[in-house]
Amino acid sequence: MAPPYVVVVIVNYNGATVLEECLRSLERSTYKHYDVIVVDNASTDNSIAMVERDFPAVQLLTLDSNTGFAGGNNAGIQVAMARGADYIFVLNNDTTVHADCIAKLVERIEESPKIGAVSPLILFTNPADRIWSAGGSYNLWYGTARHFGLRRRAESTRWKQVRPISFATGCAVLYRCEALKEVGTFDESLFMYAEDSDLSYRLRKAGWLLVFEPQALVWHKEAWTTQRTIGREWGLRLCVRNILRVHAKHARWYHKLTFYPCFVWRWLVLAGTNALLHKRVDVIKGIYQGIAAYWRNEQGKPQ
Repeated sequence: MAPPYVVVVIVNYNGATVLEECLRSLERSTYKHYDVIVVDNASTDNSIAMVERDFPAVQLLTLDSNTGFAGGNNAGIQVAMARGADYIFVLNNDTTVHADCIAKLVERIEESPKIGAVSPLILFTNPADRIWSAGGSYNLWYGTARHFGLRRRAESTRWKQVRPISFATGCAVLYRCEALKEVGTFDESLFMYAEDSDLSYRLRKAGWLLVFEPQALVWHKEAWTTQRTIGREWGLRLCVRNILRVHAKHARWYHKLTFYPCFVWRWLVLAGTNALLHKRVDVIKGIYQGIAAYWRNEQGKPQ
């Protein structure tokens, strides 16, 4: 009997350097029944030429415009499902994976048909012994996704336990195709940021389990895309806008009693004050532009 068929979907936008490292790491995978789809969001660097030249086995899906993380992944997921994938491994282009990563994720998700997604242990690329995400949580009372173990040392036994989670970051996550067919894929009105919170919530609401698998290792170059392709101000605008959009999409009236005070404290008081102290005008502008964009009901890519 053939092992489950996994399709890795990687969205790329002007990330040739990191994308090459990511694809090289996948080539060392001990799990062999998988294919890779790179969805290029209208890059203007040498990303397309690099993939065509150096990775002929990779399926390259080139889009005419930048559809964001949500739209790019959805395009890849649609192709993967048409190819009969059992599982889809959504992976950032600014990551590298351990050789056993896919095998460990598949082993975990195969344990129960109720598991809709498995999140690996994601470490910073530098320093490589520090955690970026050991699973996470999301609820409508606070409305912000939380990464467990952030910046903690990875060798701690606390982060080596399999456990249920309520948030699986889109940086690296294995989805069951059956679950995505039931609840849908990423919300393209979000473009990028918080689309993983939204999908995690929809999966759990439909009764699917989300699980953290500590033996599956991924290394992440945090904020590489934001810093080099879209900028801090634009990234914060999307982040703040989408936190508000996802909360409004799912929340009941009573969730607002805690969400809005927490939002004001985190973004306007803490982040705003810190930005003022460090003279980060871009941060302040990004936060307030995000709030304004939400009230205008801005959807998709900001114009």
